[in-house]
Amino acid sequence: MPIKLTSPPFEYEIPEGLEVNANYTANLEMVANTTADYVPFNSIVIDNFSAQTVKLLYGSGHYVYVRGNSMAEIEQNGIRSFTVQNVSGVPTDGIIVVYVQKKITADIALEAIARKVPVETLMGV
Repeated sequence: MPIKLTSPPFEYEIPEGLEVNANYTANLEMVANTTADYVPFNSIVIDNFSAQTVKLLYGSGHYVYVRGNSMAEIEQNGIRSFTVQNVSGVPTDGIIVVYVQKKITADIALEAIARKVPVETLMGV
């Protein structure tokens, strides 16, 4: 199976009520005929519609805290799974939506031009 250079966005909705210190984990390599066909991803977006702070863990030990009613977008190669953890003192009171995608970013395209290397090399394909 050939490795794909880009993917559609894949959406994961975490319902309200994620308990204190509870985790929601998605292993993107384990879903045959969908996300596994595109792994590794290089873009992850989290929309936190709850009032609670959550922690998004992604890649190889990277993480970001996302305050209530805010979002974060991360572009980094090597995203094979993610975990959302409720780090507040109460259960979440709104949904949390996570999007993962493999895409050619402006930084990747410019670096490929400057270094005169294929885009695939910079994306780890």
